Amino acid sequence: MSEKGKSDFLNKVSPLHSEVRFLGKCLGRVLRDQEGNAFYEFVEEIRTTAIQLRKRYRPELEKKLIDRIRSRKLDEIIKLIRAFTVYFLLVNLAEDKHRVRRKRDYENEGQIQTGSLEDVLTRLQKSKKGLRRFMHELEEVSIELVLTAHPTEAQRRTVLEKRLDIDRLLFDREFRKLTPVELEENEQKIYEAICLLWQTDELRRRRQTVLDEVDNGLFYLDEVFFDVLPAMLHRFYGLAEKIAGRRGAKYPLLRLGTWIGGDRDGNPYVTHEITREAVRRQKVAILQKYKKTMDDLLEALSQSVQLVGASNKLMESIESDSKNMPLFAKSIQEKSRQEPYRKKISFIRRKLMNTALINATEEERGSFGAEPIEAAYANAAEFRAELELMAESLRKNKGAYLVPQFEKLLLAVDLFGFHFAKMDVRDNAEALEKVVGELLSKNGFLKSSFSELDDRRKSELLKKLIHEAPHPRILGGDYSAETRECLETFRTVREVREKIEPRAMDRYILSMTRGCADIFSILWLAAETGSQDVMTVPLFETIEDLQNAAPIMEALYTDGLYQKHLARWGGRQEIMLGYSDSNKNGGFLTSNWGLYRAQKVLSDSAKKHRIKLTLFHGRGGSIGRGGGPSNQAIMAQPEGSMGGRIKITEQGEIISLKYSNPLIAERNLELVLSAVLAADFLYYQASPKIQEWEKHMQFLSDAAFRQYRKLVYENKSFLQYFYESTPIDEVSRLNIGSRPARRAQTQAIEDLRAISWVFSWMQSRQPVPGWYGFGTAVDQYISKNGMAGLSKLREMYQEWPFFRVLVDFAQMSAQKGDMHIARHYANLVRNPAIRDYYYNDIQREYDATLQAILSITQQKNILDNAQALQHSIRLRNPYVDPLSYAQVILLKALRASNPKDREKLERAVLLSINGVAHAIRNTG
Repeated sequence: MSEKGKSDFLNKVSPLHSEVRFLGKCLGRVLRDQEGNAFYEFVEEIRTTAIQLRKRYRPELEKKLIDRIRSRKLDEIIKLIRAFTVYFLLVNLAEDKHRVRRKRDYENEGQIQTGSLEDVLTRLQKSKKGLRRFMHELEEVSIELVLTAHPTEAQRRTVLEKRLDIDRLLFDREFRKLTPVELEENEQKIYEAICLLWQTDELRRRRQTVLDEVDNGLFYLDEVFFDVLPAMLHRFYGLAEKIAGRRGAKYPLLRLGTWIGGDRDGNPYVTHEITREAVRRQKVAILQKYKKTMDDLLEALSQSVQLVGASNKLMESIESDSKNMPLFAKSIQEKSRQEPYRKKISFIRRKLMNTALINATEEERGSFGAEPIEAAYANAAEFRAELELMAESLRKNKGAYLVPQFEKLLLAVDLFGFHFAKMDVRDNAEALEKVVGELLSKNGFLKSSFSELDDRRKSELLKKLIHEAPHPRILGGDYSAETRECLETFRTVREVREKIEPRAMDRYILSMTRGCADIFSILWLAAETGSQDVMTVPLFETIEDLQNAAPIMEALYTDGLYQKHLARWGGRQEIMLGYSDSNKNGGFLTSNWGLYRAQKVLSDSAKKHRIKLTLFHGRGGSIGRGGGPSNQAIMAQPEGSMGGRIKITEQGEIISLKYSNPLIAERNLELVLSAVLAADFLYYQASPKIQEWEKHMQFLSDAAFRQYRKLVYENKSFLQYFYESTPIDEVSRLNIGSRPARRAQTQAIEDLRAISWVFSWMQSRQPVPGWYGFGTAVDQYISKNGMAGLSKLREMYQEWPFFRVLVDFAQMSAQKGDMHIARHYANLVRNPAIRDYYYNDIQREYDATLQAILSITQQKNILDNAQALQHSIRLRNPYVDPLSYAQVILLKALRASNPKDREKLERAVLLSINGVAHAIRNTG
């Protein structure tokens, strides 16, 4: 970077540095006041020593630092960990706020920020197609972000709420013009909020229940998405109309879904009762949001009919409401006599309350009032029609200036309905096969074992039963608890669709889909339980499953019975691709290549059969689980594989990272929307070199796969290295999710959930899942092809979005590692031969990967092409290191402890895990 470039960058981040210093000063004041000067000086000593070590490594200084931590009593080590954890909570807030600051700078300077709505719409206007033609095609655009409750979210809801309080105070401090007295009051409030953070337990004392996770998801729906998503879409359409010079229909292009309460794959705590309750809570929550909006409108819309008039349809609807709700009409007859909008809103508000009352628990009823239920909404469409009626009356009676408020609200109803976020049901193919086998056996449909039949014979039997369904005896049999639960789940799907609305629950996702029979199993159970109107969504996860995905779908597309299922869905099909398990199964590079190829062939197959395909990307938080910037990942999809339709999971701590702050949430939603539009309507022109590049990529993938499998699966001693050099057992006990860390209670890597696998590697500062195998693959490729091979890789990096993102994501992940710190974790391995063999192997691969990245990207240092991230990691590392040193000390003590000391030591380790997660971010 030039001196000028460096200077410009430092000027940009100067406000961030100032805010971090301010927050650090506030935290220092809290530590002194709460714990005394001696403790504060101890923290400062550790902090300054860690900084010195990063500037110039000296073994004796590192030993001194570790000895200082080790010499302290456990209570003081815990306090030290908490001090650095709170510091990172505050730094994360400051970094997020800096993103908002940069966005505002662009707007104040009249510049268009890359990835913004203005950016993509301006480029669409200049494209060959033009914005007007593009707006005609928006109806086909469908983007869905699905919130999941995977156990990598280390923050309690109470901590999230306190962070939000501090965030608001920081915004007031910078973006409101405060007097000196108000500024002093603001700083005092920030100090008090940090005190409360310090006095709040970061760890949950019990494992989260599924309903805890449901409520946590509702925090984001309630506090952020309800306001931000409709407003962002309304702004998008407003900009499009302004640039194109014409109005158009407004579609809910970007929707929200959820797995929280519906994902039963490997989680025994997700039952049909839980699913039903999760949907009920969401319905009550969205009705409360609509009621609050009506409260605001009731205050605002004071127009007199004598001055502005009102439409006949509006007046007739008020008269109709009065007849249908006589008791309520009588209670408000003296109010708003000449104010028809207020009168209508009063009736709408009461109907919303009545609708909520029908679905409320006794505890919730108090917030809705105790009046008799005279009328309620059968569905969201009835509510929407009344809002449209009011908007039309305003439009024609001097109220056009108020119509945008109603347009945003109408978009909200289109987005959220009476269900808030559409819930998917997910289960596992193996579990479903057992259920089907029991039903077939106990009802005399099959004398042999269902699981022993091949896929063709299974499918033929199931299709025959589907044609004959329903069989009345199926639902009344004496079955195992698992089978009864499965049948009740299908009944719940039907019940939700009937009582809430059809789009509240219309997908059944099947993990580990291995054949057509898995999909016909869903269709048969749906037919028997009366829940046929649900889309089957196969989920392909392992490398082998990704390779087999296209033949399976081809067989389904050509099957007469499945074609009828597709016709019910208007020729639409959703297919989910698993990033986590494919990575754990085949490594970073092979997983990404397998996913790319699967998307390509699945897309081609769907086009051949005229199927409107939506690919559902099961991305995790870290690079090793498909994470990374969503907009970059979207731009790297194979040409034409989206068709304007995509679905993506937002998992674990990524939800709080992206959506805790409304302004950050808006920016992230903008980036996703603009990336999909740009990818499909601007960029995709296949390079004539693509087939050649794909051959080179296959060579790289094969080499990386061999190297990865050799490390993880070909030597049983690897298990000892993994379990002893990472805090995997301790992570499994951290109360950060309802789902068990393992699919089965074995030590096998195959049975370990990918989330815990990645989370543990990240904690030990050796993030193997995010890059391992890349260095070897590039070395072997260049050994075979010489300097011409390196030139080809550089060409691929410059011209092929997929390969560029692959390399950039590898360097992001590798830079979050630190093999020097990782050596301290490796020293926890009791067998020196195993420790040295595996640590040295990972170190060699890490060095080879860094060198390969630098050679391909032609950078001097890793992440020179991502200044902000590079800068953030460099500033963070000295503060992460004490947490890692403390964690290693505590892990060693815990593993050698007696039962009497174990509980307190375990808690200390869990606090350190929590701290490192906040420090590194994107850990799972």
